Amino acid sequence: MQTKTLNSEQIKRRKAMKRMWRRYNRHIMAAVAAVVLVTLIISATMMIRGGQNKPETLAAQTTERETTEKTAEATTEQAAGQQVPYPFNLMSQDWDGESLQDFKYYEVPEEFAKTGGYMPECFQKFTYIVCDNNGVDYALVLAMIEVESGYRWNVESKEGSQGFMQVNVKWHEDRMDKLGIDNVKNPYFNIMVAVDFIKELQGRFETEEEVLTAYNYGVTGAYQNVWNKGLTETEYSRKVQQAKARIIEQIGGEKE
Repeated sequence: MQTKTLNSEQIKRRKAMKRMWRRYNRHIMAAVAAVVLVTLIISATMMIRGGQNKPETLAAQTTERETTEKTAEATTEQAAGQQVPYPFNLMSQDWDGESLQDFKYYEVPEEFAKTGGYMPECFQKFTYIVCDNNGVDYALVLAMIEVESGYRWNVESKEGSQGFMQVNVKWHEDRMDKLGIDNVKNPYFNIMVAVDFIKELQGRFETEEEVLTAYNYGVTGAYQNVWNKGLTETEYSRKVQQAKARIIEQIGGEKE
């Protein structure tokens, strides 16, 4: 075996490298350790965040899905509500059959619709049946609604008359008790009270003009302000009959 002989220059370089290694050894090891530690910390942080993000993402997806489902349900309910809006959804709408055989939907005139006039088909059918059951002309009642309230269910006068037919509770308390009604703001109850009153007036008076005048003034007021003065009709009765003639042209009905 041969041993390699080093010259003086090589010996000097080796000694210098050893001295440098001994001098910077601690710093180098510390730097390496620091790099390793930082690498471990970064890796651990990423793993932790990754673990946290998964449930957060799942929760977010679940919440988003639930929100979407609720929005869809709300949209469906809103659509249904728009078909039968308040307060016309307060009454069961299961009426049908022979009593509606001749019913025809009435389109509220645009001039009244612009100011809030509205009568959904379900309410018109109810009114048609109530009129038919009481022997009252449906076209006449529609015309009275036009003149009384402009087809607005929530109109209330300073004197306290309310609703489509401007029913005043203080004049119809006994009638309301008889019908089992306690709220004429409800459009269905409003019509029931008004049509019952018209039926009563038809039994007392011979002409449509007289019935309309008595409805408008009350029986006592009609005598005092109209009939005792030799008058047979009023501006109110003329307006109603003109409206009735126009309504009959659209839906048919009894012509005087």
